[in-house]
Amino acid sequence: MEPERDAVRLSDMDAVEEFLADHDGIISMRQARGLGLSQRQVAYRAKKQRWQRLSRGIYMSGQHHLTDVARVRVAVETHDAVADRTAAAFWHGLICELPIAVTVSAPRTVHGKATSPVAASVRRRTFPAEDLEELRGISVTRKSLTVLAAAAELDDGVALVDRTLQTGDVTIESLCSALDRNSGLHGLQVARELVEVLESGSQSVAERLFVDLLKLHQITGWVQQLDLFGKPLDFAWPEHRVAVEINGWSYHRTHSRFESDGSKAATLAAMGWLLLPFSWKAVRYDGEESMRKLTSALYAQNFAL
Repeated sequence: MEPERDAVRLSDMDAVEEFLADHDGIISMRQARGLGLSQRQVAYRAKKQRWQRLSRGIYMSGQHHLTDVARVRVAVETHDAVADRTAAAFWHGLICELPIAVTVSAPRTVHGKATSPVAASVRRRTFPAEDLEELRGISVTRKSLTVLAAAAELDDGVALVDRTLQTGDVTIESLCSALDRNSGLHGLQVARELVEVLESGSQSVAERLFVDLLKLHQITGWVQQLDLFGKPLDFAWPEHRVAVEINGWSYHRTHSRFESDGSKAATLAAMGWLLLPFSWKAVRYDGEESMRKLTSALYAQNFAL
């Protein structure tokens, strides 16, 4: 008798198909056994190429493809792990593209290397229960810890933090709490700096950094907080009619602040001034380019006046 003809109830078959549909075609031996299939029945499906064996104990339905979502499931199941960092950000819908290496963390008690067709960045560590959740069938870090950890790995991690604060996916309080719970976690140095800036006020920190850059590049002639017809300017070069505004983080910018900034820019333009807006991110991580833009503006205005 073929293994497929072992007593498998129709209800069990329906449950298996429903599971595959809900889990992007990925299923482990453990999950298959939990749905009523025997090891022989799983082997039969693999033999008949109805299921493709991806790694030890991990299979994919022949009716599915190895999509990015499926790759995350395979990495989590293969390494008995938690999706974290950029993989968790992708799973939560906070970033659109999944990096080539799926980031997961496995308990320190799990030893050995598992072979898999999915490239993975595996770290050995555990997380506090408060920072974990079950989401669409896998274990994943919650949004606050995810944002902190992913920010350190993305080229534009600051934008991720800024965007999730704007959308309300995270709050400064939740980021601080997650950072406190995971204070000894490797790879959160960038996150610690971001949280410190958020707590102290990104605009004021950016202004101090901007002053340091001006001194470093020996740019003189500037006045800080110049009041021009009732419109204070963060930095101004009156002789050149050049002004710089430090915008801080986008999530701090209310609608009224946005309208006020637009009105200020229009007024300055009418008076022949050139206004350069710089974000905290530009000042902190691209200071050289910020100074290049400033010196170019000062030089151009010299000839325009």
